[in-house]
Amino acid sequence: MKQTVFLILMTMTFNSVSGQNLNGKWLLKDIDPGNGKKGYPGFQLLEIENDSVHIYTDFSLKEKASTLIMDNGDLLNLKKEKTSTYKVINKNNLKWFVNGKSNDKDAIFECDFYRLEPTITKLKKEDIEKMTFVLTENGRETEFEFNKELWDKETLKRMKRKEGEKKMIQQIDSTFFIVSYFDGKRRSSIPIKEVTPELITMYAIPTAPMEMTAYRKK
Repeated sequence: MKQTVFLILMTMTFNSVSGQNLNGKWLLKDIDPGNGKKGYPGFQLLEIENDSVHIYTDFSLKEKASTLIMDNGDLLNLKKEKTSTYKVINKNNLKWFVNGKSNDKDAIFECDFYRLEPTITKLKKEDIEKMTFVLTENGRETEFEFNKELWDKETLKRMKRKEGEKKMIQQIDSTFFIVSYFDGKRRSSIPIKEVTPELITMYAIPTAPMEMTAYRKK
């Protein structure tokens, strides 16, 4: 599905509607291929600048996957062909509807993007990295401890790996992310809404609910 979604994004372009300013960065939350089963193809970010849209598929944002242009609200490819439609749900939520194929069947892909907002905090990145937070969901606790190998030496040896799991704080502009690495490769990037000395609130991308809060370990 990831390859299909990448091709979809490569054919998309954007414009503002009803006078709303869409300039800024937008992060993909999930994609619904029309069968009610939402999926997450990996990191996808759009940067909208007036009549241009830059598409990134890597967290570093060092290389653009594509740059597209806007034309009176239509979604066009570089051949000036209309490819898809979109709807502004509110100032922070955009939905794109793109014709494609899912399991060799015609489908309309609904792509859900949310505006990337600055993290609310007075802390520096270095301060957050020194803290450990605990998230409790359905009676299960998950610790967020940063810049530390989370697998013990015995597990690494058994799995024949030099690296197991590690969580890091990284950022895009003024937005902090909790970035998880497995076997040295980035697995997920969860934006942080707010962080204080007592708690950290994350946007639950790509899974519901929309927000989740972890509290500092005592």
